[in-house]
Amino acid sequence: MKLEHILQRPIVAIPSGTTMLDAAKLMVDNNMGLLVICDAKEGTKLVGVISERDIMKAIASGKTLNAAVDEVSTKHVITAKASSDVAEAAKAMNKNRIRHVVVVDEQGKPIGVVSMRDLVGERATLTAILQSNEKEVFIGGD
Repeated sequence: MKLEHILQRPIVAIPSGTTMLDAAKLMVDNNMGLLVICDAKEGTKLVGVISERDIMKAIASGKTLNAAVDEVSTKHVITAKASSDVAEAAKAMNKNRIRHVVVVDEQGKPIGVVSMRDLVGERATLTAILQSNEKEVFIGGD
């Protein structure tokens, strides 16, 4: 199964320079734990990601919520092409000890985010389908 088949929702990207407060509000409004940061001038150029954990660590270290996401974001972003296999993304997450992979198109433009939760949910669904296919199902009498 390819990553493009399990993308759940449109990407939520913010421009560099956005405050942590605005990023946190977007996370809450969209019920997500990670936002993609794109270059404010170039629009779709990926420059980082910011997670709930990044914001919490920044606050714990004394940063204010008015600080720019650029100050606390992860700059080394693990990406995977939409045409990549789900298993490859899972391996990348495990190897890099991360919970999200940014999915990009063939030109490297971010188009979505796949989380460990998405992969776990997909695995549970596939397991249920496989188990139901192993059972004989009888409809009707006799």
